[in-house]
Amino acid sequence: MKHWLLCAVLAQAVPMTALSADEVVVPRLSGTVILDGRLSEPMWRLAARLPYTEFKRWVADTYAMDPTPFQLLFFHDGAMLYVALASYDGYVESDAVPENSDGLYSFSVATPSGKLKHYRLRWSANPPVATDQMYDSGEWGARLRGPYEEPTRAGGGYVFEFAIRLSAIGWKAGDTIPLNIIVNDRDGKPKVSYHTPGAEFARFAWGSFDNTNRAGYRSLKLAP
Repeated sequence: MKHWLLCAVLAQAVPMTALSADEVVVPRLSGTVILDGRLSEPMWRLAARLPYTEFKRWVADTYAMDPTPFQLLFFHDGAMLYVALASYDGYVESDAVPENSDGLYSFSVATPSGKLKHYRLRWSANPPVATDQMYDSGEWGARLRGPYEEPTRAGGGYVFEFAIRLSAIGWKAGDTIPLNIIVNDRDGKPKVSYHTPGAEFARFAWGSFDNTNRAGYRSLKLAP
């Protein structure tokens, strides 16, 4: 199955109000992190978790597969916000066209001035390709797992792991960060557009499906 994270492209004229009662409290944790997609550091076991069941779903065409479980994890250390997307995807598809590939299409954060910054990792190639503000920090990692790593092991999927400098997005410990997250899940018919009949495509939103014109932010509350 396919996952890709998508958020809006522009924030001009978009109100920066967060959806009520939709806040994730991000713990402040110390320690050294190696961004390799393995999540082996003890901080990840204490991180805030956002499961796919908290997302709204929109489906295209004849989407019939069950959604692959996935979750996002968050913590910060006062200087960096650490984010991970862990997917138990049994079918990871790469494609040169971003809309047709698995991965983090965009994790978009609204700055205090109302500008959106986009952090993208997606399986347009293997290893994944980073674009937009992911280069602000230059710190990210990814790996395929399960049968892609060990053919005899059940399961599968991938992990994205990255860090965003809080100073780059204008927030600090104790602040509440507005953002919108969209995860796409696709099965079957590789190398065709995601809206092709039978392409098995679904979109999961934590926020709104379109935050260009109809923004609906949710919030990360950074522990002091």
